Amino acid sequence: MQQLELWDLLPSVENGSQNIKPLLFPNPRKAEKLRSLAEGMTEAIAAKKNPPIAQLNPTRRRAGIADSLYQEALRLERIQSWLYAMAARAEQGNLPPILEGISAKTQLEVLASMSKDSWTDKDIEDVFASDGWYKEWVKKLKSAGIRTPQQCRKAIAALKELTTERPKSTSEVEALEICQLKREAVWQKIPDYFPTPQHLLERMIQLAELKPQMRVLEPSAGSGSICLELRAAGIEPDCFEVSPTLQEILTRQGFNLIGDDFMQVTPKPMYHRVIMNPPFSLGNDIYHVQQAFKWLLPGGRLVSIVSCSYTFGTKHKYQHFRSCVT
Repeated sequence: MQQLELWDLLPSVENGSQNIKPLLFPNPRKAEKLRSLAEGMTEAIAAKKNPPIAQLNPTRRRAGIADSLYQEALRLERIQSWLYAMAARAEQGNLPPILEGISAKTQLEVLASMSKDSWTDKDIEDVFASDGWYKEWVKKLKSAGIRTPQQCRKAIAALKELTTERPKSTSEVEALEICQLKREAVWQKIPDYFPTPQHLLERMIQLAELKPQMRVLEPSAGSGSICLELRAAGIEPDCFEVSPTLQEILTRQGFNLIGDDFMQVTPKPMYHRVIMNPPFSLGNDIYHVQQAFKWLLPGGRLVSIVSCSYTFGTKHKYQHFRSCVT
């Protein structure tokens, strides 16, 4: 039996070369724990990216809350990516020593806050010198073996190196830009701009009774909520939209924008279905629905969200509309 010593496992040095690779010490138990922490964040991230408030009619306050939750989701995603990267390194046995003491998500949350571009070396030093609120941060870092500003900066640098992002694809960049445009549109006070809530979208698609190859029109498309639901159902609709801002969002999503104000266009009865969420102000929903009927083929169907005003309004337009639909 041949006995091997530790040094026998090292690569031999040839021709005076000093390219000796360090020994690796895999830690599968730590890798499993870190990966479990990362996986446990997925549900919270999804909930913050798609909060219930985002499905309500948009207001400045709701949009602000939804945007804040979205930014929090991005922060959590960064921490999750660190956990996955650390787990992979622990499994391989080459986790940077400065990160070996990290065992909790809260420790990474502190490092994430201190790794922002706005933070300077002086800011980090002030944290460790603080006798106030930052004491909790210092306590969490010390539990990870990070006891000085120098070690803190080293840990942040190691985390950033572990998760150097791959370049985003063109489609990923486009999707992010479209999401940003939609969030900004809520703040621009575009007249009668109310993205259709998801539960109503699902009901509208159900009522439409769509079939393959149907021609469908969305005459006031907004940022494309109904169009996206139609696309998910296998239909690529034609659409109109007045707002230049919303037109850009529709175009960048690949929808067929055939005009701006459909009320100013001579109707062409060429669609099997018209599905719409028209403007409500001044009772304009009544006029839009009446105009939309003229775009339908014989036997076609129109599904629209409308104000309940038509059921009791005393103005002529409401009375006339009631006489047509009853």
